[in-house]
Amino acid sequence: MDQPWLTFEFLLAALLLGFGVFVLRIALRERRALARLGVRGVRTSGEVVRGERREGDTVHPPQVRYKAPPIDHPNAPAEQTYRRTPLNAEQHPLQRGVPVTLRYDPRDPRRIVVIRTDSGAPGTISYSATAHLIWAIFFLLFGAVVAAVAFSDLV
Repeated sequence: MDQPWLTFEFLLAALLLGFGVFVLRIALRERRALARLGVRGVRTSGEVVRGERREGDTVHPPQVRYKAPPIDHPNAPAEQTYRRTPLNAEQHPLQRGVPVTLRYDPRDPRRIVVIRTDSGAPGTISYSATAHLIWAIFFLLFGAVVAAVAFSDLV
C-alpha cells in the first residue's frame, strides 16, 4: 500500500518548503542589515567590548572594538581603534568578549554592521547572511524535489 509513504512524502515536502521559507526570511533580514551601511564596506574583525546594558529607563546598545583607517583616509593602514555601536545591533546576540566579523564604510569607518558572530563555543550558531541564504536555497530545492517525486508517485 503506497498511501502511507505518499502522505509522508507530501508532509516532508511541506516541512522542507516551510523551513526553507523560514530560513530565507532570516537571510533576507540579514541582507537588509548590510543595506543599512549603504556601501559594500570593508570586512574586518573585532570584539564585543560592552554588551547591552540598562541604566534606569535607558538601554545602552552593545559596543564593538575594531581597527580601521582614520576618517577620510581610506588608503591609510588600519591602525585606528574604534569603539562603536553597530547599525544592526538588534540582530545579533552580542555578549561581551565575543569575536565578530563586521563591515565598515571606507569613507566613514565609524559606521559598521556586524555580519557574523564568531563565538566558536560548543552549542552556538555562527550568524551569517550568506550561510542562511545557502541553507534556505538548499531546503527549498530539496523540498521541491521531494514534492515532485510525491506528485510523480501520485500519477
